[in-house]
Amino acid sequence: MILPIGDINPTRSVPLLNYALMGANVVAFLLFGLAGGEAYTQFVRQWGLVPAALASGDAHATVTLFTSMFLHGDMWHLAGNMLFLWICGDNVEDMLGSIGYLFFYIACGLAAGFAHMALTTTPDVPCIGASGAISGVLGAYVVFFPHGRIKLLYFINMWWNGVWIVPAIGAIGFWFAEQALFTFLALGEEGSTGVAYAAHVGGFVLGAIGAAVLRGIGLVRPPAVEHMERYYERPYRRQERYW
Repeated sequence: MILPIGDINPTRSVPLLNYALMGANVVAFLLFGLAGGEAYTQFVRQWGLVPAALASGDAHATVTLFTSMFLHGDMWHLAGNMLFLWICGDNVEDMLGSIGYLFFYIACGLAAGFAHMALTTTPDVPCIGASGAISGVLGAYVVFFPHGRIKLLYFINMWWNGVWIVPAIGAIGFWFAEQALFTFLALGEEGSTGVAYAAHVGGFVLGAIGAAVLRGIGLVRPPAVEHMERYYERPYRRQERYW
């Protein structure tokens, strides 16, 4: 098992908007998704993104491009997304500012929705989750901090476990390559795996390109001094056993 558990990348400000986005996702799940059951299934069909409905020009379906970003299938779906947002979102907000980060996050979520709509083989199945927008945040993180250090917990057994500290371009790059591969493999399949890989790819690509453009035109804060110093440190190292 390999699980990201944090990063070594200090911020200069409290990421209030990132916390607000995390809180909105958690509250939405507690209010509507925690009980589950048939009522939540119907709720998801009403407020999740259904590509076929959006393609038909349904006005309500346009609203679901936004509402679907705050709905999750179960607790594990929510926890996984919030973990990635917690690790990377604070640094991206630090670079863009809270208002810029909000528009950036929403734009990535919209790009993810359209990518899913274009490539899905199950257009009548609702798509929910913040992973498309969060994928955009990951793309921006790689552009802003390619050598930012990500902590990966690995566990094989009680004797073989610990934490690897690896550069973001390696950890997140591997994740993106995996999502791109799964998207390609899914194109020729009927049915659904239950994971909107195309949304992950679409969000990530817009996030990376958008971050590069914003940095190029000077709308991004320069990295803190600590970040520049860390670029010259060897990123790969292994900590002692985690427990």
